[in-house]
Amino acid sequence: MKKQSTLKIALLGMFGGMWQDYNPGCFLVGYKTYSEIKKMFPTAEIDLFAIQNRFCGNKVIKENKFGLMPLNFFSRRIQLKLLENILSEYDVLIIGGDIVWGGDDVVDDNDIFFINSKKFLVSRKTTVLFNCVHTFYDNQTIRPMKIKFRQACSRADYISVRTKPIQQRLRRLGIKQKISFVPDIVLDLDLKQFKNIKLPSAKTNKPKLGVAIRFKLVNEFIEALKNINLDKYEVYCFAYSQQYDNLKTVKEIKKKFGNKFHYFKKYHNPIESFKLIKNFDLFITDAFHGIIAATLQNIPFISIDIEPEKTSRKDQLLESIGVSKKRNIRIGYHNPKNAEILGKGINNLLNKKFKINKSKLKASQKLIRKHFETIKKIIKRESKFKN
Repeated sequence: MKKQSTLKIALLGMFGGMWQDYNPGCFLVGYKTYSEIKKMFPTAEIDLFAIQNRFCGNKVIKENKFGLMPLNFFSRRIQLKLLENILSEYDVLIIGGDIVWGGDDVVDDNDIFFINSKKFLVSRKTTVLFNCVHTFYDNQTIRPMKIKFRQACSRADYISVRTKPIQQRLRRLGIKQKISFVPDIVLDLDLKQFKNIKLPSAKTNKPKLGVAIRFKLVNEFIEALKNINLDKYEVYCFAYSQQYDNLKTVKEIKKKFGNKFHYFKKYHNPIESFKLIKNFDLFITDAFHGIIAATLQNIPFISIDIEPEKTSRKDQLLESIGVSKKRNIRIGYHNPKNAEILGKGINNLLNKKFKINKSKLKASQKLIRKHFETIKKIIKRESKFKN
């Protein structure tokens, strides 16, 4: 009898952060996917590949910075060579999630996530699955990209996206394949398996308020803080994500407010950043996955949202957990009214009752589990066919 070969699965995404900065959300999307696939196929060979958008080298660099999950970093320069010469040798290629389909003004689209290679597109050796992916292309900007999206979807055996508006956009492009809506998979992450991170000793018994804001918003946020009554809170400013230069924000707030607040003067690893949020009685953040971290630990939050689209990721996330969109304060870069909007919005929400709809959260988690069961069935079916 012919010996069955080991199943080879590649996970491809932005798992190490956009610039190898280990943004917590990016990393935990990878960790959640890796954990689920490993649980389903314990004997499979599973490798994770993460693009590093500022790296210019021609080699793949392996790194396991926190001893949690080894990542193979590669540069934009070699992305299609990697797809054609290395990833094409795997039985299964799982792409995403997170914002792998681009559409923002930070970095040009990465062709590897659109499997934009004629050589790879005509090959049928590798099963391709899109794992709860997202894009910043809106109703207008996605139209010129129609061929690119259609091409990617035509090669996929399974397509799942993170919001319903993206699902609708792809359908309007004339994509015939089934497109599944799946809430962000980190919403189903089991945080109980990781140890808690303690805060420094508090000066009082006041409720603890955590703050993590991107550096691009620091000036408006500082102006807003001047008009927000935080006397009833112990305030902790911490660096949730290196990708958003949160540590610079912490330093700027300290310059203005000195000993009035507590400050974390270093970045934590992605798991620690998530677990730290459990210590707060209220959390203010502009980080998408920061909201998820608060949700999973039942911590009330106030969301700050800079996405211009009406159907923003955060609005969609709040819908998935049954929280009013009024908890999401919408601002935009370079808007002179930002400080005023933030001040009024935060002051108002500080006194509002907060409750997550546990039924809606469980329904979202059920969709995520169904999503991974679907992936499991497809891989089993395809691997059986190939063997």
